[in-house]
Amino acid sequence: MSEYPSSADTIASDDDLLTKILIRAPVKSLLRFKSVSKHWLSLITTPHFARCRNPDPSSVSGLFLYSSGRRLNSGLNFIPLQNHGNPTDGNFTTFPLGMKILSSCHGLLCCTSFSRGNHQFHILNPTTKQFTSLPKPRGEVRGLGFSVDPCRSPHYKVVCVLGTVSVLSREPYQSEWRYQIEIYSSETSTWRPSGEPFIRDLNTHFPGGVYWNGAIHWFNTLGDSLYFDIEDERLGILSMPPIPQGEANGRLFRYYGESRGHLHLVEIYGARTQFCVYEMEADYSGWFVKYNVDLHEVGVAFPEMMQRLSWDPMYYSFAILAIVREEDERSFLVLHLPGKIVRYNLVNKSFEKIGNVSPEHCDSSGMIEDALRYFWFHAFQYIETVSRI
Repeated sequence: MSEYPSSADTIASDDDLLTKILIRAPVKSLLRFKSVSKHWLSLITTPHFARCRNPDPSSVSGLFLYSSGRRLNSGLNFIPLQNHGNPTDGNFTTFPLGMKILSSCHGLLCCTSFSRGNHQFHILNPTTKQFTSLPKPRGEVRGLGFSVDPCRSPHYKVVCVLGTVSVLSREPYQSEWRYQIEIYSSETSTWRPSGEPFIRDLNTHFPGGVYWNGAIHWFNTLGDSLYFDIEDERLGILSMPPIPQGEANGRLFRYYGESRGHLHLVEIYGARTQFCVYEMEADYSGWFVKYNVDLHEVGVAFPEMMQRLSWDPMYYSFAILAIVREEDERSFLVLHLPGKIVRYNLVNKSFEKIGNVSPEHCDSSGMIEDALRYFWFHAFQYIETVSRI
């Protein structure tokens, strides 16, 4: 027997060399490699391995588009953003347990399913198809948000807002609710209350929490918005741009989301193709205009965009699904027009169709009643990660 170790033994005993080999493996192979040994499983699930495999963990590969409930033809589509193509019905769209997506963060999805009269909540990794079910929160859930950074920690936290009516009013949206925040940590696998209960009106949209700057942010349609700092476990006020005079219906959000550490806001009042993309300062000192957008040429190329929405004729038929930040000259919008998805460069104003989606549904004459299936709150970022959950 040779006194010298074999090449396989040399590789197996050298974590740095093994990492360099494994980070180049396709995802399917990598998932199989997890079962080779406890050592390989431990190596593949470390934050160091995540950083080596994906040195740009904020790079968005695609969007999950999910809509259900009030519309026909509802379901899940996947829009690739790096390799252009049509929405696919491949493995990405096969989710277990009929899950509905609530939010996304660094490649993981927070989802809910409904069975036997009860809602259950889950964290799902769409890359690996693995998911874990969370213990049921103790109360009426008004919203969920979560934070995870696989390059810094293998653990994640889920922020749950529980709520009950405190002051009931006959006037729409004037009732006040009493809320309590609870936090779930994957490190302890338990829920615990955070801070004291607080009062807010119904204009704060807790189901639409956006993770940015270490906090979950909830928008308000009339006044200032709210955020919860997860590390310090404290609530803060997020000032909003003034609502234009004469807008009795309050703030008209057309987009509210995060990309590469930037929080963005778009408001559009009336049927127009020009609007501003706002960005929040990192110190919360205020919003500033990051991009000025004019979609007139998009409307010329795709005239169906200029038709009015049947259910809200004050708007043209387009929706902003995502604002994706890249190197500044490559940052872009993802737009949903009737029957199609369009990518619009925010700097050089170029645009191209990157996918097709079927229209919502038609009336008896074959005319489209609702031209758009998805809006920004139906779009969830996909980022590849092999993080263990």
